[in-house]
Amino acid sequence: MSNFFPIRRADIWYLAVLALLIVIAFLPQTRSVQVAGMSLFGWMMVGLMVIAPLVALVRLIIESDER
Repeated sequence: MSNFFPIRRADIWYLAVLALLIVIAFLPQTRSVQVAGMSLFGWMMVGLMVIAPLVALVRLIIESDER
């Protein structure tokens, strides 16, 4: 059985990297590491909540320009 819609290879990579960052962010070791006065967990959450959606929006804009 096939997918409802085709998933491009770049989208699969984006989701895989995002899932890897989520796993790393929730490891217990990331809570004790301090970077610039804030825990690594906090920096990873900033990346997941702010940077990841921005990257997705940019990818959507680029994809819509190609079509």
